[in-house]
Amino acid sequence: MGNVGEEGSLRKLFDFLTGKKLEWESMGETYDVVYIGNDKYEFKAGKENFRKQLKIYFPNETKSIDVYLKLIDRANRMGNVFFFEKIFKPILSQSLGWLIRKRYEVYSNKTTAEVLSKITSNKRLLAVLCAQCGNYGLTPKHSSFAAHAMVVGHFMEGGYYPTGGASQIANKTIDTLNENGGAVYINAKVDEIIIEKNRVQGVKIEGTFIPCKSVISNVGITNTFTKLLSESARKKCNIDLKNVSPSSAHLCLYLALTKSDAALNLPKHNVWYFDNENIDATFDEITLKNAPEKFAYISFPSAKDLLWQEEHPNTAIIQALSVGNYEWFKQYENSSWMKRDEAYVEIKKDFENSMLERLYTLFPQIKGNILITEVSTPLSTKHFSNYQHGEIYGLEHTPTRFSLPFLRPETKIKGLRLTGQDITLVGVAGAMLSGMLCAITILKFRVAALFKEMGQ
Repeated sequence: MGNVGEEGSLRKLFDFLTGKKLEWESMGETYDVVYIGNDKYEFKAGKENFRKQLKIYFPNETKSIDVYLKLIDRANRMGNVFFFEKIFKPILSQSLGWLIRKRYEVYSNKTTAEVLSKITSNKRLLAVLCAQCGNYGLTPKHSSFAAHAMVVGHFMEGGYYPTGGASQIANKTIDTLNENGGAVYINAKVDEIIIEKNRVQGVKIEGTFIPCKSVISNVGITNTFTKLLSESARKKCNIDLKNVSPSSAHLCLYLALTKSDAALNLPKHNVWYFDNENIDATFDEITLKNAPEKFAYISFPSAKDLLWQEEHPNTAIIQALSVGNYEWFKQYENSSWMKRDEAYVEIKKDFENSMLERLYTLFPQIKGNILITEVSTPLSTKHFSNYQHGEIYGLEHTPTRFSLPFLRPETKIKGLRLTGQDITLVGVAGAMLSGMLCAITILKFRVAALFKEMGQ
């Protein structure tokens, strides 16, 4: 996570949601390292440190780097206004909101490649600037520059990891919900949101009807409108997803090691590996057989977590992922988790071996120290998250996404609201921001009390 340091813009919101029980550990001076072939580039925490380091790598591109950082700042300032507009009522959205959206189109309606190609023609610099594209799931020629700018800006002051692991974000938030009289149910499959006379009447959970006047859906636009609503209700909302696709899927190798991160000299920072500087061509050429050879993202959760060695002494874990196209696994989609064909198991084993070779090249010290391996595919994502194409980022972050008028907390059905990363932007921060916007539409003029309580 970014922006959660003591002065980070998201810290107060996290403190509010978790009663200040969630603690964060900095990943240090370097939060991401990019490999392009054998060349290495470090991303330093802090805008001026980031700028200085880039200029060391690219001394003839100092002006381009300055222009780039200015563009990131400008896009994100306008982006904050763009997302806030999503709480406007229709009459205000059609007047002032129209102007806000029009101004933001300078950034959102252009691809990352289109914007950056006007700054520099240096292919290696372009590759380094776009190396974090996996964080929003699209390469430069397909992604909206607005998404690129938001993600880059999010991490500009460095990366942080929740003490005790990523699960603590949910655990501490659930504690707050329970303390405020809420209740969280798991393994409770929602079959349908019941709508009558354009009003929410309740939800049906595994055949049981639960009456309620308000539903907030966090399962994504596609799942909400294609899985949980009747056809008549969908038509009322005028939701058209023909021009936007699901985001990318992935394959991931999970490793448990027999020594600690310190003993193996493993880093806190994340690693982005590309076999060459043409990111778009690289992703176009990726197949099931060569994915880790072309691209890999590697993370070291145990190295980031202060409590790991207390709870799991003399061990470490690594996550290493690459692109995983859902179509590669479609023939197995009707089989059950843990009961799929032997051919599917062999595919996973081939990926494991290929990714291990990539890891051994970058971190040879782990060889001979592997205790457990496991591989997930887009079908795993579908099984656990119920995203129909194994996507991890909801709707893809193309320029078209930013022009969709229905990506707002309030719908045309009374009592039905939306939240989650589809409404704003990818990831925990995007989902949390969408939750805040949704809360504002409910609280209306009482929202001032909420911000006061948050200390904003």
